[in-house]
Amino acid sequence: MDSIKSKDQREIELFNIEDKHEDENYDSSHFSLNNDFFLNDESKALKVKEFALELQIDERKLMWKIDFFVLAPFCLLYLIANFDRTHFGLLYLNGITSTLEITQLQYFAACAAFFSPYVFFQFFSNLILKSVRPHFWISISVLFYGAFVLASGFVKSYSGYIACEFFHGVFQSGCDSAVFYILAHYYERRESQKRISYFYSTQHIAMLINTVLCYGINLHMHDRYGLETWRWLLIIEGSITMGSAFILFFILPDFPEGMRFFTNNETLFIVKKLEVYFGKSGYNISFSWKEVGQTLRDPMVWLPGIAAMFLGIIPYDFTYIQSISFNFLGYSVEGAMEKAIYPWICGFLYIIFTGYMSDYFRIRSPFVIVGTIFTIYGLMVLRYIHSVSMKDPWKYSTDFFIACGAYSALPHFIGWATFNLCGHLRRSVATSLMISLSDLSGLYGLFILLNNNIKLTKATTVGYVWEIVSLLLVIAYVCLVYHENKKKRSREYKDSFNELSERKKILVGDKNPSYDYMY
Repeated sequence: MDSIKSKDQREIELFNIEDKHEDENYDSSHFSLNNDFFLNDESKALKVKEFALELQIDERKLMWKIDFFVLAPFCLLYLIANFDRTHFGLLYLNGITSTLEITQLQYFAACAAFFSPYVFFQFFSNLILKSVRPHFWISISVLFYGAFVLASGFVKSYSGYIACEFFHGVFQSGCDSAVFYILAHYYERRESQKRISYFYSTQHIAMLINTVLCYGINLHMHDRYGLETWRWLLIIEGSITMGSAFILFFILPDFPEGMRFFTNNETLFIVKKLEVYFGKSGYNISFSWKEVGQTLRDPMVWLPGIAAMFLGIIPYDFTYIQSISFNFLGYSVEGAMEKAIYPWICGFLYIIFTGYMSDYFRIRSPFVIVGTIFTIYGLMVLRYIHSVSMKDPWKYSTDFFIACGAYSALPHFIGWATFNLCGHLRRSVATSLMISLSDLSGLYGLFILLNNNIKLTKATTVGYVWEIVSLLLVIAYVCLVYHENKKKRSREYKDSFNELSERKKILVGDKNPSYDYMY
């Protein structure tokens, strides 16, 4: 078995195929993939099996190894990130405004101090990953934002809380979008959605644990050592996050070309396999800000970003409003948090099931559309049923529809749009845009659904209108995919693509006329 070598050694030995100085006349590597990219799916699968035999790779064992060394650490990372990003509703419910003697508007401003840098810096974080090894960048980010979460549990003033939330947002921005970007370099499309579902389902687990933790603190630790429930929640979350950062440093993966846990043959097989399905990744090709701007102007990049922003509104809103809405409907604080637990369990099971079905049928759009319809139904029922008891099971059922629908539609869409693109340039730009814009939705939840001056019925009305817009954007993306696939079959398009330089062909990746976008 090949020894595991340093990143630089591996790149020199395995991937001397592209020049960092943008030499357009590079030589192909050991396996020429110029013709492989034009094969159908069955022929591509046979080609991959040939690579596996030549490199003596057991594909099933390697897939388990990728899941263990790549997917599992990212699931842990996302679990921790959601501990610290989705607690604002619980803090509000447990009296942070009264302790700090601040108004509701001031609390909104403090939360906005988190989201503003968090959204802004995500775009640049993915571009940095080309220069800094991901496991180092992400683990350092986790360590620092965990420190600010911990510090926010001890603040005595409003200004101190704002400062902590600002730097919390700065450092956490280096985590989330990087995950989708890196995952897209380990799995091909038919393998991707169930893995993304596993990854994204950790958000359900995080909210479940967060709610149970807050429920337990409220019962057993409130005012212990003079610290309120919300302080204990931040202290415990920050401590767990900082401790996890040291573990993540040793277990987080890098891109396949620099992966520490695979042999040379395993790394070579992963890269060549994905080159068969997606074309060359352009890992060693640098790109300019002008090319980043050109990528942003492509509707296959910016339309998914806008759709993700609308699809992300309800998941964030539901996170903030769930426990609070139960409290408004007549439950105690403890009862509200207890009732909030069960929809998360249901949503977790649903997203795993739909992820498997999506990969099995090799289609994405129906699962996104059904998820948005579930969400619209849940919000409409919550909005329009007034003639029943406030604690009626029919209203409680809406939480299950929203937990299943909204939290499955968003990851299915992001995974679909991410794996429709090829190459480091387009994936880095698109994933950072989608994740940052979907996270921008958090501000909507703060300013609309935590506002006591806005009734719950009005807030849910705005919510389902936005969800209808997201459904229309998803349908627009389906139409765009159809249009792009049809356009690629024209002789004019093929001739235009063939006139591009070899470097440009790699950078535009999925624009290759032989590559069909998935529906």
